[in-house]
Amino acid sequence: MQTRPDSFPSWRDHTVEPLRDTNPSELLENLDDNVFSKRHAKLELDEKRRKRWDIQRIREQRILQRLQLRMYKKKGIQESEPEVTSFFPESDDVESLLINPYLPVVAFGRPLPKLTPQNFELPWLDERSRCRL
Repeated sequence: MQTRPDSFPSWRDHTVEPLRDTNPSELLENLDDNVFSKRHAKLELDEKRRKRWDIQRIREQRILQRLQLRMYKKKGIQESEPEVTSFFPESDDVESLLINPYLPVVAFGRPLPKLTPQNFELPWLDERSRCRL
């Protein structure tokens, strides 16, 4: 398959006319009530449909709860209160009471030691390595 040496792609000129000057009155958006109601009708229908579905789901959940409650009553199963637990020792095991003028800081049921304010240092670094920084 040979191509002729004088063959080259052709092109066409497309002239684009400039935009015409428009009056500002022509650019105004139509603000009639009919335009707004048409614009919002689909969204309103979708919102109403979703609200109807939500009401139906809530109704189904209530029916399910009533059925479960009825089933528990028939079986004699009573829902018990959850047991409350604490990190503090039992109040019945208290042997003495100590009154201090300060409020201790407690973590996991144990008081934290009072630390004096000082600069932070890493114990495994010596003076020579600090000088390099």
